[in-house]
Amino acid sequence: MRARRSVGSRLPVLALCAALGAGCGDVTEAPIADPTLLDMQADNVIYGMSSYMTTNGVRVSLIQADTAYMYVDSAHVDLRGMTIVFHAEDGSPRATVTGRTGEWDQDLDVMVARGDVLLVVHEDDREIRTEELHYDAYRERIWSDSATTQTLPNGTVTRGSSFESDLGFQDLRIENVRGGTRGAP
Repeated sequence: MRARRSVGSRLPVLALCAALGAGCGDVTEAPIADPTLLDMQADNVIYGMSSYMTTNGVRVSLIQADTAYMYVDSAHVDLRGMTIVFHAEDGSPRATVTGRTGEWDQDLDVMVARGDVLLVVHEDDREIRTEELHYDAYRERIWSDSATTQTLPNGTVTRGSSFESDLGFQDLRIENVRGGTRGAP
C-alpha cells in the first residue's frame, strides 16, 4: 500500500521552485556611481578638506579645499577651490592664498596654487595676483614664474614677469617690472 502525500507537504517545495523561477528573469543593474567618479584615478576624494601643514612640528599653515583628491601610493594631493592661510610664529595669519586648483606634496611640504591666484599679505594688505604660485616650507620661500601684479593699499600697482619672497614678506622682489608703477587716480 502506497502512502499518500498531502498537498500541504508539497507547498514548501512549490514555493521554493516559484522563487527560483522568478529569479531567472532579466537582470537590471543599478548604477554604482556617476561615470566621472568611476573614471577618477584618486583613491580618496574628500569634500570640504581642512588640514594643517607643519614644519619641524610647528603649525605653519592651514590648507582648505572644496575638494581634495588623494592617492594611496604617494603623498600628492590635488586640490580644487583652495585656500591656504600662512601663520606667523605667534600663530597670527601672515598671508592668505586662494586659487582655483592646486597641488600639495605632504612629504616635501611644497604647494602650487593655479588659476586666478590671489596672495594677500595681512601685515600691509598688499595683494599679489598671478596664475601660478609656489610655496616651499623648508626653503622658506614663496614665488611665481608667471606674470605678477602687485597692488598696494594706496593703489600703487606694480607689474612684472615673476616674483619671489621670503615667508615674512620682508624681501619681496618683482622681476622685469613693466609699465612702471603708478598710483590709483
